[in-house]
This record gives sequence, structure tokens and C-alpha cells, in this order.
Amino acid sequence: MKLPFWATFFTVLSVCVLCALGTWQLQRLAWKEGLIAQLDAAYATKSSEPIALYQKVAPEYEYGTVNGRFLANKAFLLGPPQMHDEQAGYDLVVPLETEAGTLLVNMGWTPYSLKAQPIYHAQGQPVSFTGLLRLPRWNTFTPLNVPEKDVWFRLDMQEVAAAKDLKDIYPAYLLADSASYKFDAAFFGDGDVRRVYPPNNHLQYAMFWFAMAGALVVVYVLRFVKRSDA
Repeated sequence: MKLPFWATFFTVLSVCVLCALGTWQLQRLAWKEGLIAQLDAAYATKSSEPIALYQKVAPEYEYGTVNGRFLANKAFLLGPPQMHDEQAGYDLVVPLETEAGTLLVNMGWTPYSLKAQPIYHAQGQPVSFTGLLRLPRWNTFTPLNVPEKDVWFRLDMQEVAAAKDLKDIYPAYLLADSASYKFDAAFFGDGDVRRVYPPNNHLQYAMFWFAMAGALVVVYVLRFVKRSDA
């Protein structure tokens, strides 16, 4: 039985690549499951461990506490609008000036206009926030920001920094669950920890790549091995 060289070569190469992709997805699965376990532990204990904002590369997700000076005069509302109890509202985002730079803090949903927010009495005050540090994400369907009108849909850090004159802005933001300062309104999901997890579809991806490798082997066998036997 003589098998075609190039067909065999490219089949073996393709199977190796597909299996490598499947193996990589399994490695990503193990890493992601470990990260989710860490987040679960942090959520359960409401960890107050300080987040190291001096690191050059922002982690994908990290739960803990940050300290800084509250910049209420540079706050803004982040859309699109969301409905809660038949009320439309936005997320309130306030910059926090830390020793390592400026961090944006998402304080949660609010139905009030920016001017009506009960935060301005805290201008310049030292405040600690506890919550989840995460990288901003949006997709192609997310509307563009209109900085000149103070209309925001995307946490584009450089765009926000330029519009709000913020120095050394951190590439991630904090989804806050609590604060050391007593605000005259219910923020932070009414005291509930807002559990956010990274997407974890790596097992499905791994199964897809391994299935593709298996299908390629089956096609090769039916096309060349079975025909050669005949």
C-alpha cells in the first residue's frame, strides 16, 4: 500500500496543529478555572487585600481594595441606559487619584442626572473602594463616545483621560462593591457583591479542535487508506 506523500504530509501537519490548538485551549481552561476559584474565594470573603496598581500590566481580573483621593468634579455617567424597577439609569464612574496614577471607579447604577449625584461633598476626600478590578470591554455595536458632550458608552481610557484631564490613567477600572466613605445614596449594587467572571468557553473550543483533527483523520483514511486496500 503506497500512500500519497503530500496528502499524508499536510494531513499529519494539520492534525498536529489542530491538536496543539486543542491542548492550548485545555491549558487556558485550567488557568481560567484557577482564576475563577480565586475570584470565588475573594467574593466569599469580600477580600480587602490592597490591589497593586504599580504593576505595568493590568491583570484581567483582581478583587481587592484601592485607596485614593475622590475626584467627584470629574465624574461621568456611562451608558447605554439600563432599566431597574422601571427606571432608566446609567453607571456612575468617578476617577480616584492614587499614588500610582488615576483609577476609574464604577460606583454602580444610578437613576439620577450627573448634577444631582450626592457625591460632590466628598470632592478631594480620601476614600477606599473595595471591588473587582477588570479590563474594559466593548464590541463593534457599542456606540461611540461623544466627549465634547460628556456622553460616554465605552471606557476608552485615553479618550476619558484627554477629556477629563486625568494624569497616568490606569488601563483597568474598579467595579466597586463598597467604600469607606458614607455616600447619601445606594451605590455598589445595594451592598451586594456584583460577581463578574471571565468567559470560560475553553472546553468547547478544545473539543472543537480535537473533533476537527479526528474528522481529518477519518477523511484521510476513507480517501486514501481504504482506497489503497481496495
